[in-house]
Amino acid sequence: MIRSLLKILIAAILLGQAIAEDSTLWYAQPAEKWTEALPVGNGRLGAMVFGGTTSERIQLNEESLWAGCQAEGIAPDYAKHLAEVQRLVLADKRKEAREYGEKHLVQSPTSFRSYEPLGDLMLEFGSDAEISDYRRELLLNDAIARTTYRAGDATITREVLASAPDDVIAVWVESNQHGSLNFSVRLTRAKNAVITHKGSNGLHMDGQIIDLTKEQGGKEPNSGGSGPGGKHMRFASRLVVITDGGSVIPGGSGSLQIKGASSALILLTAATDYNVEKLNFDRSIDPAAQADAILAKAEKRTWKQIRQNHIEDHRSFYDRFSLDIGPLDKTLAAKPTDARLQAVKQGADDLGLTVLLADYGRYLLLGSSRKPGRLPANLQGIWNDKMWAPWEADFHLNINIQMNYWLAPVTGIPETFDPLYDWFTPLTGRGRMAAEKMYGSDGWVSFHATNPFGRVSPSGSNTSSQFMNGSLDPLCGAWLAAQLFDAWQFKPDREKLESLYPILAGASEFVLDALVECPDGKLRIVPSTSPENQYIDPVSGEQLRITAGSTYHNTMVRAIFDATVQAATILDTDEAMLQRIAAAKLKLQPLQIGEDGRILEWAEPYKEAQPGHRHVSHLIGLHPFDQITRDTPELFAAARKTIDGRLAHGGAGTGWSRAWTISFFARLGDGDTAYHHCLELLRRSTATNLFNLHPPFQIDGNFGFTAGVCEMLLQSHCRDDKGNTILDILPALPESWSEGSVSGLRARGGCSVDMVWKDGKLVSTVLSGGSQATPMLVRYQNTSRLVTLKAGESITLQGPALK
Repeated sequence: MIRSLLKILIAAILLGQAIAEDSTLWYAQPAEKWTEALPVGNGRLGAMVFGGTTSERIQLNEESLWAGCQAEGIAPDYAKHLAEVQRLVLADKRKEAREYGEKHLVQSPTSFRSYEPLGDLMLEFGSDAEISDYRRELLLNDAIARTTYRAGDATITREVLASAPDDVIAVWVESNQHGSLNFSVRLTRAKNAVITHKGSNGLHMDGQIIDLTKEQGGKEPNSGGSGPGGKHMRFASRLVVITDGGSVIPGGSGSLQIKGASSALILLTAATDYNVEKLNFDRSIDPAAQADAILAKAEKRTWKQIRQNHIEDHRSFYDRFSLDIGPLDKTLAAKPTDARLQAVKQGADDLGLTVLLADYGRYLLLGSSRKPGRLPANLQGIWNDKMWAPWEADFHLNINIQMNYWLAPVTGIPETFDPLYDWFTPLTGRGRMAAEKMYGSDGWVSFHATNPFGRVSPSGSNTSSQFMNGSLDPLCGAWLAAQLFDAWQFKPDREKLESLYPILAGASEFVLDALVECPDGKLRIVPSTSPENQYIDPVSGEQLRITAGSTYHNTMVRAIFDATVQAATILDTDEAMLQRIAAAKLKLQPLQIGEDGRILEWAEPYKEAQPGHRHVSHLIGLHPFDQITRDTPELFAAARKTIDGRLAHGGAGTGWSRAWTISFFARLGDGDTAYHHCLELLRRSTATNLFNLHPPFQIDGNFGFTAGVCEMLLQSHCRDDKGNTILDILPALPESWSEGSVSGLRARGGCSVDMVWKDGKLVSTVLSGGSQATPMLVRYQNTSRLVTLKAGESITLQGPALK
C-alpha cells in the first residue's frame, strides 16, 4: 500500500510540474480584436485585457448591467387557444396548428433587451520608445493577465486580475527604472454615463441605462419588440490610482495623469441597483454607495496583499483538479498559443493544447459564476463588448445554460452553482405565475430564453420565433431543474436537497398538468418540438417543427419525473406526488427506433429538413441523462447510428454542438472518435484567445469541451441491479492518450477519483470518500469490483484487475 501511494505521489509531483509548464496562454503581440484579448473575472466583474504598449484597452463588464426591465409576453386567453392548437395537432393538421399558434399564442414584446458592457479602462502611454521582448500571457493557475515588454531601456510589467476577496479589478503597472512611468488613465462608456474626477487620483462613473423604443429612435433588432423604453438600470463605477513616487493629477476629458512614478496600482469596482431576489432593479439600492464602500475597503490593502489573497482564493478552487494526457511536445509547447492553435488547424496533434483548453473551461467558469457574483454564466459567461450582444447574451435553457455547468460537479467546483441557484430559485417563483395563467397549472414553467429580470413567458425575435422556439418548448426549465438534481448527486447534502425539492416537485407538477392523453392512450406534451429543428410535413410539404410528443420532450418528462422521485424518496416525503408520477409513467411513450435503425426525433419518421442540424435533442437520453446506456443495447446502437447520421450530413457545425458530440462518443465508449472531435473543435470553432465560436463567440462550447474530456476519463451515471453507482474508469480513453494521470475527478455518490495509466492500461485508482458511506461498483473494461467507501476513507485499486 505504501509503495502504491508513493507511486501516486511521484506521479502527482510530475503532473504538477507538467501543468506548471503548460497552464498559460501566451502571445508575442498585443490583441487587435476582442477575441484575441485575455479574460479575467471574479464572478461579478469581468475584464478583457488587450495588452497594448502605446495604448492599453481593458474592456469592462459587471454581470447585472442589463438593458430593459421586467416584461412578459403572454397572449390573452392562452389556455383557450392552446387547447385549439392541441386539437389541430392531434387531428394531424400540423400546418394549421402552427398558423393558429403564430396568430393566437404570441404577444409583444416577444423578446427582451441585452446585456451591456460597463465600459473601457484606457491606459495611454504615448511613448515612441522602441518596443522589444514583448510577451502577453494569461496564467490560469493564478488567474492573472500579464504583459511584459521593453520600452527603450525600461522593462514594463503590467498585471491585471479580478479579485473575488476584494471584489475589484486590479491593474499593476511597474517599470524597472525608478520614476520612469508616465501615462494617463481614462474611463469611457459609449452612452448613458458621466465620468467625473474624485480628488486628485480618482474617477467616478455614474449612469443609468435609458432604453428607447424603435418609435423613439432606439435600436430594435427584435421585430417583435424587446420591451418598453424608459429609465432603467442604474450603475456606478469607482476607480483610484495609487503610485509609488511621482504624482497623480486630474487631466482633461475625465482622465488622470501619472507622472514620474515607479509603479502604479489601479483599483476599479462597479455596482448596479439590481436585486436578484426581486429579479429586478431595486431603487432602495444605491450603486454609487456600494461601489464606494467596496473601493474604500480594497484601497487599504497593498498590491502584494491583493495579489496574494487573490491567488490563494483562486487556487483553492482551481487546484482541486489536474490532468495530464501524455508527454508534452516541447517543440509545440514552446510556441505562442496562437501558433499552437494554427498548427492544430493544419493537422498537428497537440496533447498539451487539449489539456490547456480543458483547464481554460474551468478557469472561465470560475471567472463567470461564483461569489461575489449573483447571476449564472450567460451565453458569453460574463464577457461582452457590445451594447446589443448576439442573442442578447441571454440565459438559453434549451441546452446552453445546462452545458455551461456540466463541468462543475465532475471537476469539483460546486460553488459555481451558487449564483445559478440565486437566480433560478426566484425564477421558478415567477414561473408559477406563468404556469397558472397559461396552463392552469399549480407548478411552474420557464421557456427557452430568459434574462436577469426573470422572463418566464415564451421568447423569440419575432412572433414566429416566439411560437416555434418558445411556446412549443415549455420543458426547458424542467431540464435545468433535473440537471441541478444530477449535480447534487456529486455532493449529496440533505439540507441542499430540501431546498431543491420544491423546484423539482413544481416542475413535475407542471409536467403532470401539461401532459395530454392522446387517442392511443399515451401521455404526451402537445404541442411539442425538438429545439430549433424542423421536418418536412408529409401533408403540406412545408418545413415544420410542431408535433405531439417529440423524443426530446418524452425523454425530458422521464428525466424530471426520475429526479423528483429520487429526491422525494431520499427525503421520505410527498407520497401523493410519487403516486401521481408512477401512474403517469405507465402511459408515457417509450423511445422509438425507426426502420433505418436511428432513434426517431419526432412522433413519426418524418423526412428531415436539416439532417445535419446542430441540435441533437433526441439524444439527451444518452447525454446528459441516463436513459440510453450499455444496459439498453438496442437504444445504445441506435444512438450511435443517430449521431453518425447527423455527422455524415455536416452536423456539429457549431462549437457547442461539437463539444456535445465529444460527450456523446464518450458515453458510447469510443475514445478515438471523441478525441477526434476535441481536435475538430480546436480546428473549426476556436478563436485566437481560445474562446469558443458558435460563431460568433459563445462560451458554452468551452465549458462543454472540458466536460467532454472528463466524460472520457470517468463516468458514473449508471447503476447496477442493486442500485449502486457504477464508476466506469477510463471508459473512452483514446489511443493517443497512452499515458497520463488525473486527480480530483468527482463521481456521483460523492467520491473523488484519481487515476494513473500507462501504455493505455490502468495502473492505479484512488477513491476518496465523501461525507457518507457509499457502496460503489468500480468497473474497468471487463473487470468490476464492489467496494464500500466509508466517509473520509481512501481506497487504492491496483492495475486493470482492480486489486
